[in-house]
Amino acid sequence: MSKKREKFHYAWWIAVACCAIYAGSVGIIVSCAGLFYKSVSTELGVGTADIVFYTTLMYFVITITLPFAGKIFSKFNMRLILSVAALTDALAFGLMGTYTSVYHFYVSGVLLGISNSFLIYAAVPLIINNWFKVKMGTVLGVSMTFMGIGGAICAPIAGYLIETIGWRSSYMALGVFVAVLTLPFTIFVIRKDPKEKNMTAYGAESVEKSFKKVVEETGFPFKQAIKSVPFYGLFIFTGLLGLVVTVSFHIPNHLLSEGFSTSFAATVVTCVMIGQTSGKFLLGWLNDKVGIKMTNLVGIGSGMIGILLILFSGRFGGISIYIGGLTFGIGYSCSTLLPPFMIKAVFGNRDYASIYSMIMSSATLAIAVGTTIFGFAYDITGSYYAVFLGVLAIQVFAILIGIMTLRRKPTATNNNEYLVVNEN
Repeated sequence: MSKKREKFHYAWWIAVACCAIYAGSVGIIVSCAGLFYKSVSTELGVGTADIVFYTTLMYFVITITLPFAGKIFSKFNMRLILSVAALTDALAFGLMGTYTSVYHFYVSGVLLGISNSFLIYAAVPLIINNWFKVKMGTVLGVSMTFMGIGGAICAPIAGYLIETIGWRSSYMALGVFVAVLTLPFTIFVIRKDPKEKNMTAYGAESVEKSFKKVVEETGFPFKQAIKSVPFYGLFIFTGLLGLVVTVSFHIPNHLLSEGFSTSFAATVVTCVMIGQTSGKFLLGWLNDKVGIKMTNLVGIGSGMIGILLILFSGRFGGISIYIGGLTFGIGYSCSTLLPPFMIKAVFGNRDYASIYSMIMSSATLAIAVGTTIFGFAYDITGSYYAVFLGVLAIQVFAILIGIMTLRRKPTATNNNEYLVVNEN
């Protein structure tokens, strides 16, 4: 390897591109969505659940589209697909500022679901896996933190824009921001794999020399995994964490219903995003130090503390709500961080990608269902107390399912066809 390539491998540009994609597609479109619900529902004269339903449609479409994303990437140019997806993201979000009917939002919801099935879920893990043969987990984790960083930066901006120029112009401005943030990277930087640049992946040489690495990449076969009890335990566990994520869309509306301002609600969303970002580092470090069991308890337990502090925001007020946002953010990060750790601990690396994509579909489905159910609960009861208490129960159930799944972890067969990697 040349001295120049040792200093800066093109893989790091790929990592930067992935960070930008997450910051735009999740940090803006997903994280800022809840700030608009009250303003839009008030002006259009519809219930919160009616407007939230576009988010439900988005995640339903992601659930349906995701299994086909890998096949599409194998047949068509990835840069073209991701550029079209990024442009669709920006237009579908920005055009919401022109809508006069709630049904128009549903069209955008479908378009966002199609585009984000590629941008959020399918592309980044595949690209990073292709470009990094070492430090892959670290790079993926850092990329995922930009979901939170993007939200932490853009939420207060969105809140300020809504209060000053109105929700319609704010949608349009943020749509332009999404395009500026993502399109330059999808058009000019992204490559599916190093072969497109006549290169080898970062760390490929060291991996080829390491027999240990080859051993660690064995694990439980996909066909065996889907027949096991732990697989369905992880499917339920991941779905429950998806339901917990769903409540984040309603935190701004809850604070507004408690009498707080839009700018204050946006600041709390920023705290959630900061907690989500720092939570990925914290839980990743904790998993390496003490294992997945304690990581589950700390991560989900932090989310429970956050829910309690936000639930009683009207009574506590002030700094306690910010603390609640931060600790809930740590629990929020569990939805993307704990399932990969659990899958690796239970099934190893052999068919990790296939098992991961199947199990993660439960999270997108749960988000799709939970978003609207929680909105209806608010419309019926006039508050989020029942919703937040229900989420606390879900978190307790998730901890129990996680513990039981790890205890039922499958072991290698007698004929040594595969090896299961221990979580430690």
